[in-house]
Amino acid sequence: MAPKNNHVSIAIQSANIKKTYPDSTVTTFHDQELTWTHTIMPSPLGGRYEIKLVYKINGSRNRLGSSKTTSAPKIYVLNPKLELAIGETKLPHCYDQKKQHLCLYYPDGKEWNKSMLLVTTIIPWTYEWLYHYEIWLGTGKWTGGGIHPVSKTPKLADK
Repeated sequence: MAPKNNHVSIAIQSANIKKTYPDSTVTTFHDQELTWTHTIMPSPLGGRYEIKLVYKINGSRNRLGSSKTTSAPKIYVLNPKLELAIGETKLPHCYDQKKQHLCLYYPDGKEWNKSMLLVTTIIPWTYEWLYHYEIWLGTGKWTGGGIHPVSKTPKLADK
């Protein structure tokens, strides 16, 4: 693995995805952006989900030379629309309910950073998220772990 401050290029990310998922669609734009769409099954008895990964590297120059900045990879479930477990009002670990933008890791740079391959991190984590989603859908309990945001509104005591 490259040092944390070095990014893996879009070309290398794309080549690794194409090698691992040859029947999927990878689109790149000027070695700055990668979009990947594919249909996955998180388990043999699970459903099929069309997902989209979007990852961007922005090249910029400053007075000290060139640098690359990245945006966190984003995973969306395109189809089918994810349902809610009975009695629930929102999807667990999801940045945007309407766009079905999944939360796969804590964005502090410790679990994922720009030196890592998408094909060995973000993509397997998507399978794992969907696997836990299917358990949650059937049981109402999220088994995927993670950090749950704490509401700033205090809960009222039961009367």
